[in-house]
Amino acid sequence: MDPKALFVDIEADAGKESDVAEFLRGALGPVQDEPDTRDWYALRFDPRHFAIFDTFPGNVGRLKHLLGEVGRALIVKTFTVLDGLPDIQPAQVLAAKLPVGERHPALTLHVPLRARPGQEEAVASLLTGAEQLVAAEPETLAWYALRLAHDRFAIVDFFADETGRDAHLSGRVAAALMANATSLFTEPLEIRRGDVLASKAADRLQSSVA
Repeated sequence: MDPKALFVDIEADAGKESDVAEFLRGALGPVQDEPDTRDWYALRFDPRHFAIFDTFPGNVGRLKHLLGEVGRALIVKTFTVLDGLPDIQPAQVLAAKLPVGERHPALTLHVPLRARPGQEEAVASLLTGAEQLVAAEPETLAWYALRLAHDRFAIVDFFADETGRDAHLSGRVAAALMANATSLFTEPLEIRRGDVLASKAADRLQSSVA
């Protein structure tokens, strides 16, 4: 198994924000019927900026999803409620803490990272090693380290409440990123805070609409 992911940035047209939020909440139903779409989250970062993050056991499942009902509908929405085409970013999952139990994700963090030339594998190693640290954070419900390209990475993680998110931001993973920011990354760390509009977490967590 070679786990894959998609991170899709979506920008609503001015005045169409509620339409985009409604579409993303409604997308949960069709996604429930996609067995190879393992974990799926609809996110909102600010009034006009949304995203979809989802994971798959391999390339076949990811392609099926892109060609499926939600993928096709998203392209149609480009002409009615979106400000341009969605930015679809395929990724490899380097490491993950998968959701378990009955606590539903309500909040998210998205941290895009770009490695300095020659530091790409050091960044990959840092993210892979962070999995053990996150495993010890009970308030971090789910955590994914992604590789989007040779020098581009990201972290996406989920929390039930602001207390859990703040605890993670003051924890050992955040400290390690900050300590290595100058030597490993081309730009200062960008931490995007968002809300979870809807989520599916395979068989490990009952799906929810927040």
